[in-house]
Amino acid sequence: MFSRISTLFIFLQFTSFAQEVRLNIDNKSSFIEYSGKHLLHDWDGINKKIKGIVLAEEVSGEFNKIALLAYVRDFDSNNSGRDSHSLEVLDALRYPEVKFYSEQIKYDSDNISFIGSLIFHGVTIDKIINAKIIESDIKYEFFGKFQLTPSDFDIELPSFLSVKMKDLLDFNFRIVIDK
Repeated sequence: MFSRISTLFIFLQFTSFAQEVRLNIDNKSSFIEYSGKHLLHDWDGINKKIKGIVLAEEVSGEFNKIALLAYVRDFDSNNSGRDSHSLEVLDALRYPEVKFYSEQIKYDSDNISFIGSLIFHGVTIDKIINAKIIESDIKYEFFGKFQLTPSDFDIELPSFLSVKMKDLLDFNFRIVIDK
């Protein structure tokens, strides 16, 4: 009896995995861009080396899970001094990665919501990221915006002329997934 139940369990697991396909992020076309603000100046940075995978239903193509990874060192503001200081402030040797993972994905027409966990600077927060989705024969494209508060991740805000930067970062992104 136990062996029948074990066999059935293994069969059910196998059939559920057999219905999902793994899709890869096109890291040549994908990016995440941020904007920071200070009383005296604003700046932007971009990461064009996003890595990730998506598990999707084989028949419907709907996404079940998504996992994204970006390295802190790959954000480029076109100012090497600022980028070096950012690596220090963010303790990039200790916390080199930014990760997002979602198993709750909701569709609404040509919009999609990823309800998941964002891990940054050793802190995990629940985050909903909304995006517009465009599908073609060869790829999916997601476009969206979101905001993060650095202090939520136990990051001490850097200051310039005794004035700290604004405790809010604006992000926009384009994630391309090959079919």
